[in-house]
Amino acid sequence: MWRRKRRPMDLVIQKYGGTSLGDASKIRRAARRIAAADGPVVAVVSAMGRTTDSMLELAHSLTDTPHARELDLLLSTGEQASAAALALALHELGVPARSFSAHDGGIITDGVHGCARIVNVDPVPIRECVQSGLVPVVTGFQGIAADSGELTTLSRGGSDTTAVALAAALRAAACEIFTDVEGVFTADPQHVAESRKWDHLSYEDMAELAACGATVLAHSSVEYASTHRVPVHVRSSMAETAGTWVTDLPAAALGSERSTAIGVVHRTGQLRCRLDGVDPAALTTIAATLADPMLPVEMLDHLIGDTPGSLRFLVNATARDQIDGVLADLRAANAFAGCHWSGPMGRVSLVGRGFCPHQPEVHLLLDTLKTHGVIVRDVTVHARRISITCAEHDVLNALTHLHRLFLGSLGDAHTPAPEPHRVRTRCTARSG
Repeated sequence: MWRRKRRPMDLVIQKYGGTSLGDASKIRRAARRIAAADGPVVAVVSAMGRTTDSMLELAHSLTDTPHARELDLLLSTGEQASAAALALALHELGVPARSFSAHDGGIITDGVHGCARIVNVDPVPIRECVQSGLVPVVTGFQGIAADSGELTTLSRGGSDTTAVALAAALRAAACEIFTDVEGVFTADPQHVAESRKWDHLSYEDMAELAACGATVLAHSSVEYASTHRVPVHVRSSMAETAGTWVTDLPAAALGSERSTAIGVVHRTGQLRCRLDGVDPAALTTIAATLADPMLPVEMLDHLIGDTPGSLRFLVNATARDQIDGVLADLRAANAFAGCHWSGPMGRVSLVGRGFCPHQPEVHLLLDTLKTHGVIVRDVTVHARRISITCAEHDVLNALTHLHRLFLGSLGDAHTPAPEPHRVRTRCTARSG
């Protein structure tokens, strides 16, 4: 089984998620783990438990349209509390520590409130702290805008990205992501008892799993890790067992005519929107508008149930008001005649490599779901995933049966190069 070798005094970044810092006992457990490390550690923390959700609820109870700057300041307090609390716990164990805010830690962003991206990290303050024998405890999920100096927050899961960015800037041996699961599984183990943990995944496979809804690692953090070649170790904060390594270690070569399944991922809380009477001349304008990175829109391919002159997409239910505002402007410009919302919907994705629309797996997938009573509304096929849209109440049914069909005979997932279900095919898929 693959293991990354590191010297005893190599620097390691340890990121602790909200569930790993949910109360005083969990904070003390994290502190003991840091204290027991055989080399220098930089800790990155998320807000405790559901603090971020509670802050969001507070903001929306006060106003329907929270001011972006003030909302970022409000949300940032959760990580600041976690950093100070973990530093206190380390001091109690006799481990010198210092909490760092985003400003103190040199985390520089592009300045977009609510979904900022890290553009630079000044490692000097944290490196000096490590060299002086202290454990830096850094707030995740936030940074300082390069142009204005304003505090900005990253998108959900942003603490993962903070940790990876620090690992890259400090040339750490690895970035350990501590969470409430033992690693990355072939499906969510809370819903699929037969799911299995991978010992190793490539950056590309993990990025696709994250993009399709796997929450164990933020998609932006995987992208950053891939760009800077940061080895990431996803593991449990409750046990000492090894988790899942995400690196650039190449998987076994796949035959050019074969496809491989890696996992089944689901996402709920979606709404499906269908635009009718779309003006062909306005397609480019509509597509460009909905492609705005600030809009949580996923376009759907027309593979089944096509309606002439229609365009379909999914959004998170919480973003409907935002999308309605955008659509109102497009409709006023006669880009389309009307729209129809339906939901709640869910999305289930078979993630892997080498898929294409005309191979047997697509028909096998649809036939299996039909047999088990799942009504498929949309199908999207990319080289790395086959995704279906269905009613939210059918999601777990679809998840269970697709996992059983494509990954149930996997055997032992503890291999460096997973090669489960394969089907010969002779078509070329477009990239996903």
